[in-house]
Amino acid sequence: MNPLASPKCARHVLMILAAISSLLFTAGCGSSSSSGPPPLNGGFTNASLTGQYVIAQTGTSLNSQGNPDPFSEAIVFTADGNGNLSITADDGDQDGVPFTPLTSAVSGTYGINRDGTGFLQINYNPTINYAITMIDDSHFYVIEQDVFATTSGFGEKQDTTALTAAPSGNFVFKAHNIDTSSRVGGIAIAAGVISGNEDLLNFGFLASPTRAISTTVAMSTPDSNGRGTFTLNDGTSFNYYVVNSSKFHFVSNAGSLEIGQAEAQTAGSFSPATLAAGTSYVFGSSGDTSNPLGIHSAGVFTTDGNGNIEAGGSTAPGAVDYVQDATINSDLAVSGGTYSLASNGRGTINLTLSGGSISPQIFWIVNGTSGYAYFLANNAAAVEDGTFSLQTPAPTISSQGAFVMDGIDTSFKDRVGVFETTTSGFNWNQAANAFDVGLDEYDPTSTGTNGTDTVTSDGRAAVVVNGITPTLVFYLSAPNTGFMVQEDGATIGGAFAQQASQ
Repeated sequence: MNPLASPKCARHVLMILAAISSLLFTAGCGSSSSSGPPPLNGGFTNASLTGQYVIAQTGTSLNSQGNPDPFSEAIVFTADGNGNLSITADDGDQDGVPFTPLTSAVSGTYGINRDGTGFLQINYNPTINYAITMIDDSHFYVIEQDVFATTSGFGEKQDTTALTAAPSGNFVFKAHNIDTSSRVGGIAIAAGVISGNEDLLNFGFLASPTRAISTTVAMSTPDSNGRGTFTLNDGTSFNYYVVNSSKFHFVSNAGSLEIGQAEAQTAGSFSPATLAAGTSYVFGSSGDTSNPLGIHSAGVFTTDGNGNIEAGGSTAPGAVDYVQDATINSDLAVSGGTYSLASNGRGTINLTLSGGSISPQIFWIVNGTSGYAYFLANNAAAVEDGTFSLQTPAPTISSQGAFVMDGIDTSFKDRVGVFETTTSGFNWNQAANAFDVGLDEYDPTSTGTNGTDTVTSDGRAAVVVNGITPTLVFYLSAPNTGFMVQEDGATIGGAFAQQASQ
């Protein structure tokens, strides 16, 4: 295969020229994120990344005309546990042009530090570099960190024993088409045939109220990459990538930027009581607006098990933070609201806030026991979607967590790394990338710093990261796990998860 035949690699050629002229090429191409600050604590090694993995990510790069444009991408690779990679699939789209599929495996290398931070290096022509942070041996956050593109995404280990047949059973899915649409829904899959219902938001216009969804071309049997194809009755067509029998990712193969995931839905009938009385849920979401800055949201709410949202206070956590187009809406108290939940797992949430407002959520329950759900925001000014899940009582920042962030301030920003709290303070280790539209330049960096964190009883934490931001807000769903919003004039946010002990 000639890697320069791919639209993605054509963009990389343009970036080489720009990088040479700005002296960024020498600093970024072929370098790895392992050269940053000393790692924090942990017991991760190269052996922590062993087996076959799939990455789902979105990002920004120059297109074939030299203009910055978003793209969506899925990558499948095998890691040998000793620093070597074999990349066997790399699919995606930019400007309505799908990437040219790999026709043979591409080699690469990787390195994992003790705190789970590390790098992936793919030997395309030119070399492409990623920074990653391991959550555990099966999951990691990732950004592209070189002078060609900046991305953010998620990687997880594939169960290769599940790659012999299309997924089967009841699933809940969500998908995002950058600057275009969001959708969530519940489906049944039998012999590769999909049938079910979805809620679709086309940039501010919700299809009323739900619509039937089905396959016109059934899911094909996956190949050794776990990759198959399917086509829906609305004409959209996808590659899908099996993670295991309970989860798969999918990305458009027909000229759009739509990318999504689906997870097996717990069996049984749902009702408002599924969101039990006095139970709190933490949510996080992000999306696109007509302004390039977009939106990031996070919050916590409490249900009464009977269709009502409890007012936030000493006994009922309830608060919301969001930044839309650089406008900060900080610590808005939940003063009440309502919710509904039908037997098929579809529900709605309307939060009433003091001092502000937030768009209603339309959600589909994935797991009733954990209160885990996918949702979209019925927002006339944005395309926004996310997840929520059960909050453990009084969660804290008590040890070490991995994180990923994306968004825009004066440039497109992506970050990945690890934080820890100790008796001596709060530590932060990140790899980052930024794309300046005006200069057409990328700026990979690595930073080790410290700061402070203050957690309140509802799991909301005010975090200062010196040299990065003085106003980062965490919403904790569990210890060291949740969502974050940066509140300093940028529109940046992300997610974080407790690292497994090694």
